[in-house]
Amino acid sequence: MKPCNRYLWFVVVWGAIFWVGEVFAESFQIQPFPVVYPNEELLGSHMFYWEEVGENSPDQVLKKFLNGEFTSFGEARLFNRGYTESIWWFAFVLENSLDENNKVIFSPVGAAIKEGILYTFDENGELLLEQYSGFLYAGSERDMNSRINSYQVILPPLTQRFFLLKVDSRGLNTYIPFYLDGVNEYWEYEVKRTSIYGTVTGILLMATGLGLFFWFYFKESMYLAFAGYLISSLILILEEDGFLFLWVYGEYLGELSAIIIPLFSVLMSVFLLQFIHYFFRITPYGFFIKGKSVPLFYAIYLYALLVFLTFFLTESYSFNRYVNGFALLLSFINMMLVLYLTFSQFKKKGKITYFIFAALAVLIFGFSNYVLNLQGITDWHPLKPNGLIFGSIVNVIVLTIGLSHRYYQIRRDKDRLTVQMLEQERKTAQSIIQAQEKERQRIAKDLHDDLGGLLAMIKLKIDSILLNQKENGDNKTSLEETQKLMQMACHDLRFIAHELMPLEAAEKRLKTMVSEVLDLVKVQNKIKISYDIGDIPYLNIDTKINLFRIIKELLNNIIKHSEASEADIQVFFDNYDDSITLMVSDNGKGIPDEFIKNPNGGMGLSNLQKRVNYLKGQLHFDVNKNGTTVIVTVPFEKVDI
Repeated sequence: MKPCNRYLWFVVVWGAIFWVGEVFAESFQIQPFPVVYPNEELLGSHMFYWEEVGENSPDQVLKKFLNGEFTSFGEARLFNRGYTESIWWFAFVLENSLDENNKVIFSPVGAAIKEGILYTFDENGELLLEQYSGFLYAGSERDMNSRINSYQVILPPLTQRFFLLKVDSRGLNTYIPFYLDGVNEYWEYEVKRTSIYGTVTGILLMATGLGLFFWFYFKESMYLAFAGYLISSLILILEEDGFLFLWVYGEYLGELSAIIIPLFSVLMSVFLLQFIHYFFRITPYGFFIKGKSVPLFYAIYLYALLVFLTFFLTESYSFNRYVNGFALLLSFINMMLVLYLTFSQFKKKGKITYFIFAALAVLIFGFSNYVLNLQGITDWHPLKPNGLIFGSIVNVIVLTIGLSHRYYQIRRDKDRLTVQMLEQERKTAQSIIQAQEKERQRIAKDLHDDLGGLLAMIKLKIDSILLNQKENGDNKTSLEETQKLMQMACHDLRFIAHELMPLEAAEKRLKTMVSEVLDLVKVQNKIKISYDIGDIPYLNIDTKINLFRIIKELLNNIIKHSEASEADIQVFFDNYDDSITLMVSDNGKGIPDEFIKNPNGGMGLSNLQKRVNYLKGQLHFDVNKNGTTVIVTVPFEKVDI
């Protein structure tokens, strides 16, 4: 190569090297951010980060920043490296071009910041201030006692300040959006945010209460799993935005922030998985231990316990990193399984499956986006205020409507089943009563036709003998006594036959039937019986016979068991309710409580209850020191004559 050509190449190469060096130097040029109207534009090329190597003092880190060892954020306002074991430093420069103090609020919004220390330096590199935040510090110990990590920054007139933020999130995620706001803008946003999250909290708590109500009412584990899913979702939502720390545990046990997101991500997903299994009645997946099937749920709960144990292993950064990171991955897998199981029920369960699937799709999309962001895989935010909140609210509303619909269906099915059971009981009672009436008719007919006829013939013979009997005192007396006994036997037979089947019951009114039997009872017993049978519309034979039997059963109980001297019977028709009311009272010793509570215990109450049920009526007992009153009310069924 000729000397001139060599010289030309030398100039070109060195020129290129010089140009690249200038570009490289410009890329690390520190441009102070002029703070006049605070806004989020700080979160672009004005911020830098550095992963700490070894142990460094703030002064040493500042020198590294000024020497260009930090990396620019570029156009992003979000720092996200997923789960790491490193301490990260962030640097930026603010400049106040006003001739008065300018007060702003700087916020690294990361839920997993264990310790965040903001160092402020002047133009000469002298450390002026240290401010603390992070969940290691109680709310009152932070620079600002707010839901997020926030620092008040006061810039004197026409000055420039250097800022270093040291963030310790070792073993945790590094999802940290950065904001810079004016004081008024900051608190206006906080009020708006608090209002939104307060509404979300109210909705989820109401839905949780509904789930617990269903659980207490139905005693089904599905509703308990639903309530657990809602509470876990609420805890995740509040923790992700710092409200759980602010409202619940921040002053007492801030270290809980290290485990809440991974722990309740697992719990939320497994509760939802259980809910879907119960809802669609799917046999739970599992594994075998010593020949016994163990549901997959138990393994997931054991892993949730492992996540909880990391709370006591705060210095095991590598262990915590992998345990907590896998917890989010496991939650994601559970959500995919939930979606798959719901999809598999399309053909079996019909429309309700499409309803549930739509709700789950929104939730799983939002939750997956949330998990992937925490893992540092993506920084995409299509749903506002975040995917977890949006997905949870839509899912909760839809599932609550679905459960309410299911509750309505179950109640309707139970009511229909109750009606069917009552109808079946009524049909059974009808069969029994009809069989009893048929048998009563047969016995009454046999008594009347056979035994009644035979007694009548015997009586005629005795009457004939008496007419032809000579004046033999002893024989005449015996025959007269026999005649009296025969009359009593005929009377008793007529009474028994009437009890078994009132003669001409189809043609007679209830008032006549009751009057006839009461006249017979008065002759047979010493008890004083009064009665008042009102004007009752024409009743069908079925209702009439059963009301007659009820009156007879109550009278028999009074005569046999009450030791009463008086009894009263009233039957009347209620035009307003279209019902017939029967009241039977006595002044006896009363019916024991055990028989009223258990009608099958005796005294004919079981048969009485069956007849009342058969007539679709109601039976009521009033027992006091003055005796017993039994009230029977049955609906009136009009009969066309």
